[in-house]
Amino acid sequence: MPEISQRTLGKVITALTAMGPDEAYTFSEVRDFWRTKLFEREFPSWLIDFVLGKHMNWSVVIPELFEATVKARKHGGIGYFEYEIGRTVCHAMLPKLTLMAFEESKEQSLREAIRLSLQLDGFEVSQDKLRLIDGPVSAEEEKSRLLAFLRASKLGRQDVISRHLADAADLFSQGKYHPAIGEARSGLQAIIEETVVLVEAKVGRRSGGGTKNQVEFLEREKLFSTDDQQAFLSAWAFLSSGNHPGLSSEEEGRIGTILCLEFSQILLIKGKALL
Repeated sequence: MPEISQRTLGKVITALTAMGPDEAYTFSEVRDFWRTKLFEREFPSWLIDFVLGKHMNWSVVIPELFEATVKARKHGGIGYFEYEIGRTVCHAMLPKLTLMAFEESKEQSLREAIRLSLQLDGFEVSQDKLRLIDGPVSAEEEKSRLLAFLRASKLGRQDVISRHLADAADLFSQGKYHPAIGEARSGLQAIIEETVVLVEAKVGRRSGGGTKNQVEFLEREKLFSTDDQQAFLSAWAFLSSGNHPGLSSEEEGRIGTILCLEFSQILLIKGKALL
């Protein structure tokens, strides 16, 4: 099940921080605004008390919910006692807060940034709810898994590859879809190139220049099957083409980014098993 990423939650913090009553001159009035707003949104009493106790400082509230370090107070027989809120309960608050930030933010560009970032997490806003997009595929989860494979590999230029992947996500959340695909494609290309370097060192033969020659080289040296080679070349052709009738720029960006992440993972897994 996908989760809301820290990238998205950073935008949620910005949106919630900007929210507030149109006219409020005292701290008490701001507290009353948030007490009422959270109550209207059907948040539980412990969450309302927690937010007010943190003085509505969303840069503290959201990370503590994310890390599940929240404690609440409850009245017992001889007074109040403190207890921890579980991780599952804490994390259940994040989609509700994200939805509130998206729906009530007055800044259209920030609403759009949240929406696009949610897409990379595998969510869309539909009928006043966060819903999964086309099943449980999350670009954020795939990126995290890919980076774990990358760190465990022998590939060079890992910092460059990681930067390409991070930039792809940032550009997509800014609505820059084609540049996002370009960064993701550069990450995949770098993984192909660094894999070829390792294979060349092992077999003592050279691949030649260009992505097509490198993919064919990996097939000749048995890292790829013939079907793998055809799949990689087809994916590369899709990622390199600027014209996909029937797909919006936004859909191209999301699908292209995920495609790069998936094929990069395939290459890293195969490399780990065979190199």
